[in-house]
Amino acid sequence: MKKIGIFGGSFNPIHIGHLILAQEVQHQAGLEKVLFIPTNDNPLKEKDTKETVAERYEMTRLAIEDNENFVISDLEIRQPGFSYTIDTVKKLKSIDPKADYCFLCGEDIIFQLERWKDFEELFQLVTFIVTYRPGYDFKKLETEAVRLKQLYDAKIKIFEAPLIDISSTAIRERVVMGKSIRYLVTEKVHQYIKEKQLYLE
Repeated sequence: MKKIGIFGGSFNPIHIGHLILAQEVQHQAGLEKVLFIPTNDNPLKEKDTKETVAERYEMTRLAIEDNENFVISDLEIRQPGFSYTIDTVKKLKSIDPKADYCFLCGEDIIFQLERWKDFEELFQLVTFIVTYRPGYDFKKLETEAVRLKQLYDAKIKIFEAPLIDISSTAIRERVVMGKSIRYLVTEKVHQYIKEKQLYLE
């Protein structure tokens, strides 16, 4: 059964930290593909930037187009309204029922999963691949993973991720301040941001 990683995010903009993380998880977890899914509106977040969904999608496409193991999906952005992981996973399962889907997330997400829509059903549909940075309290993470496994029969795998101290917020702030973002994003994304004059307001 082929294993496919689901990597959702606003990707506003996508940066090298996202790419390195996806590459590392693909290798460690033995994933055939990593599916990048730019999100629509996140029901747990307020929208605070003016960039369009189409612009975020295009930046993501440009960032990953040279990697044959990375694939982009417009599944969420084609849907009106909020994006819920359970709905996305069900659609993916209907498209490819035989695939073994793994959901990539950071260490903080594991403590929020019980707030997600239909989280108990979600635990049965995907394996959660939780990444943590060097220096993070692994014991705390492991304890929570064990609790979720015992309560809900959740499938959770934990991997250490490279420490790449980059955030999309910091990149947007650097653009506003006129600072260089070269090497923080791929060159194609860098040129796209310049041409579209993104993040200047």
